[in-house]
Amino acid sequence: MYTPTLIVGIIVLVKMDQKWRIRIPKKVRKALKLQNKQPVEIEIEGSGARISSPSKERIIETDPVLRDMIERPLKSKIKITRELLEKLEEEQWSGL
Repeated sequence: MYTPTLIVGIIVLVKMDQKWRIRIPKKVRKALKLQNKQPVEIEIEGSGARISSPSKERIIETDPVLRDMIERPLKSKIKITRELLEKLEEEQWSGL
């Protein structure tokens, strides 16, 4: 199944794989300045869709996991221990 995609004035046809995923073509990634594993925002408009690079504010408002990664990035590699996991869990529950 081919799905037409409109991005920054570029129209491309992409084929979905067996898991219904699409690969964003290189010329579109370059036009949007997308990096590997960077989140993208997909907005449905009628029978079409718009792909954009979301702002930091939009990411923070819509995805709590990404919000935590942005607000509290790991400074260095740390050893995961039971005590650390219990402390992190306690912090999460106390914030509710």
